[in-house]
Amino acid sequence: MQCERCGTLMALGAETAHNGRFLCRKCYLDVLSPSGVCESWILRDTRRWQLTDVQQRIIARLQVGNASLADLAATTALAETDLESALGRLERLQMVRAVGKDGTKVFQLTRQPSA
Repeated sequence: MQCERCGTLMALGAETAHNGRFLCRKCYLDVLSPSGVCESWILRDTRRWQLTDVQQRIIARLQVGNASLADLAATTALAETDLESALGRLERLQMVRAVGKDGTKVFQLTRQPSA
């Protein structure tokens, strides 16, 4: 299935219906809470913003290589709900992105956090 907002391919069952459209998780979160504009200052000056412990563990795992949600849950010892929330924030900060690989969604690091 394809997200009707961004066109990302999704596995069946991974979509969310909103106002008659099927959206991926990222687009659904963006529609419900369009906080990307509010966080634009973070993208300009990431030194002001500290990653949470959960986000640091996700980044550390992704520095090794791409990982699925299940792999992240197993290697970071986090619940999938906590992971989804943290990944959504990291995606909006353009540090992590979800990509389709062999019909499965995996997450990859798009930029390193500032020191």
